[in-house]
Amino acid sequence: MRRLAGRVSYSVRFHSHSVRQLSNAVRAGLEYPPGKEGPVTAKPQYISVWVREAAERARPAAEKPGRGQPSRAQIVRAAIEILDTEGLDALSMRRLGAKLGMGATSIYWYVANKTDLLDLAIDEAFGEIAVPVGGGIDWREATAVFAHSLRRALMRHPWLARLLGGRPNIGPNALRMSDRMATIFDDAGLDHEDIDFTVTTVIAYVIGISGADATWRDTVNTSGLTYDEWTEQHEPALRAGMADLPRLRAIYEKRRLPPDTGSALEARFDFGLRCVLDGIAGRMP
Repeated sequence: MRRLAGRVSYSVRFHSHSVRQLSNAVRAGLEYPPGKEGPVTAKPQYISVWVREAAERARPAAEKPGRGQPSRAQIVRAAIEILDTEGLDALSMRRLGAKLGMGATSIYWYVANKTDLLDLAIDEAFGEIAVPVGGGIDWREATAVFAHSLRRALMRHPWLARLLGGRPNIGPNALRMSDRMATIFDDAGLDHEDIDFTVTTVIAYVIGISGADATWRDTVNTSGLTYDEWTEQHEPALRAGMADLPRLRAIYEKRRLPPDTGSALEARFDFGLRCVLDGIAGRMP
């Protein structure tokens, strides 16, 4: 079976602006200020924790915090707990320090800023996503397992969908996930030119619909209503709005959806996923 050289490139290209961001970060310390004729020493402006760590590996190690302090992994997990329960806007170094019982300034031993912390939280969430490879599982089943696992992560961490499009997701868990997804389609015989776009299409579908569902769920929860109570309250207005739209009204009334709203959301997701997989099947050799 064919093997891909450098499968990890798929994750980089999924957020194509990542490469441009990394390039800009490198140039930031090399540009001359106005009126100067030669290079000056500038403090590097890192736009991602992954850029920072790659650049700093060659530097002497900084003094580490004392014993009894939490590890960086513990700090990231605590940040995720705040993000999950209080939301993206609630996360700050001060709030995180209070949760961990340490001063906010102590956190800077582990992460340079909040942006780096969010990059680490994103990659930690990627580590929860299952991508089955081998074991006799075919590409369609493996992709469905991945899609549902990614959806669960997005629903579990509603802040995740808000961040994915704006960060260079090239951490170790993100790259391993992309490598395994590329392996699935490479082993299935998909043309190498199609693998990148195929992986991107699956991920984009799951993020799009699951991000919207997670946002809607949080809106309903904030209202104090259940899914079904929310739907029932809007039903009269919906029917009134469709009074002069007979085609839409007829289709709406003939729908066969599960009786509860939560199950209906999952049924909608499964339908869309089947459509995506059917489209991919049409490109298989």
